[in-house]
Amino acid sequence: AGRGGGAAPPCLARVAQVVEDEVVQYVTPFIERHITATDWRRREAATLAFGSILEGPSPKALQPYMADALNLMIRLMRDASVQVKDTAAWTIGRVCEHHILAITAEQWQQMTRALQPGEPPEAEGVLLAGLKDEPRVAANVCSALHNLAEHCEETRNNPTNVLSPLFVDLARALLACTERPDAGERNLRVSAYEALNTTLTNAAEDTKAHIAQLLPVIAGRLEQSFAMQIVSNDDREAQNELQGLLCGTLQVVTQKLGQLDREMADRLMQLFLQVFGSKNSTVQEEALMAVGAVANAVESEFEKYMPHFRPFLCLGLNNYEEHQVCAVAVGVVGDICRALEVKVLPYCEEILQLLLRNLQNPALNRNVKPPILSCFGDIALAVGGNFEAYLQVTMSMLEQAGMTAMDVSNPDLVDYLGQLREGIFEAYTGVLQGLRADNKGPKFTPYLQGAMRLLHQVAESCGHDHVSDDLCRAAVGVVGDLAMTVGPDFTRIAKQEPHKSYLKVLLKEARQSPNEMTQQVGSWATRTVSQ
Repeated sequence: AGRGGGAAPPCLARVAQVVEDEVVQYVTPFIERHITATDWRRREAATLAFGSILEGPSPKALQPYMADALNLMIRLMRDASVQVKDTAAWTIGRVCEHHILAITAEQWQQMTRALQPGEPPEAEGVLLAGLKDEPRVAANVCSALHNLAEHCEETRNNPTNVLSPLFVDLARALLACTERPDAGERNLRVSAYEALNTTLTNAAEDTKAHIAQLLPVIAGRLEQSFAMQIVSNDDREAQNELQGLLCGTLQVVTQKLGQLDREMADRLMQLFLQVFGSKNSTVQEEALMAVGAVANAVESEFEKYMPHFRPFLCLGLNNYEEHQVCAVAVGVVGDICRALEVKVLPYCEEILQLLLRNLQNPALNRNVKPPILSCFGDIALAVGGNFEAYLQVTMSMLEQAGMTAMDVSNPDLVDYLGQLREGIFEAYTGVLQGLRADNKGPKFTPYLQGAMRLLHQVAESCGHDHVSDDLCRAAVGVVGDLAMTVGPDFTRIAKQEPHKSYLKVLLKEARQSPNEMTQQVGSWATRTVSQ
């Protein structure tokens, strides 16, 4: 963000990535010579050089310099030069991204300590203080805090993690940063909300009471955003951006809490329905995802919102030109199916028609098509035996999609074909399990050959890079579901050639997978077929 040096810093960063440890001995003398220079340009250049070599060299190669260098970065966060502070904040962000374990407890304290009443401003941690600095400095601090929170992904379901003692002060400081009158500069507002959302997502269980207190605060901000004075396109864009960010945070908070009381759910849905009045695709995307989070949180209670939400969901599914909106709407259909289960039935026909139309639409971005296929499975699983009414049209579409051929010399097309087939198998799984739940398994028998044909194609590709572990697991899952749902009609065919041979290949591939989950599905499917 506004750092000098032209092409030199990215060039040095590339050198560090290629040369790795060797680069350290050549760059550290330059850093040591200039990092404390009286000329701010030299201090900034040395800071920039250090930040540029953090990706590539091993922790061991940087270890002799890291503690002193980071202490200097902390000190430079209070430098008289904005350029130096900006680059120091960027460098601390790079340390958080690539060498977070090198940061000592004392250094964390110096960076994130909250100011206590009566203390002088210098007692505040440099990152929290940096959030009040010039927008360019504050935006880089947001990136550093985002990188810190990213590292907590694996511990977010733990009773506590390293974010817990910092959580309240970080959340408060980031929320205050989003409200700065100059937050529109240097993308600061967006950076602050992104850092806040990552902090919320990866916070541990012991922060949930604090997170719950944020819900009415963010909802209140969204309410206030509708009262913004709009006299120009810039005002409209500012409102759209703010509403999109607030919907994103409400989605993260709702997802994190996992449940909502009725009053808060009503309030949020009323706000999101109001947001859908915006014609901005980013805002609609964020609002759709937030509605999906509400559906997951309130489950069957979501039924009362469906008559009001249905038109907006259909608009999203219809929006093939802005394919990201369409893709999110498809994901929300899955959320609603899981929440409402059989209560989604009155809306099924319309949703299925829109999904089928999208699959046939050559103008829709192809990456939306695999999730659409798997969405058929979500619907079938939700409505169970009632899906019989849609079997013929759905099975015909799945069979057609299964015949898609691609140029296997193009890696992108190979990946896409794998995702497409995975989507088809997920659809089959949902249909089979849904029929089985209502003892309608035999209804699938006429469509057995189409499913077998696709299994055969995937088995023939086994052993090549064309079959990912996810695809293999989805395929053998269908084999097991066919055995359990269709029963003797399937096992009789499975014992005949060529089916016997290719099913054997497929099941063996799954059982020998390095992925434990795939092994388990492979073993289960093998047992089910041989029973």
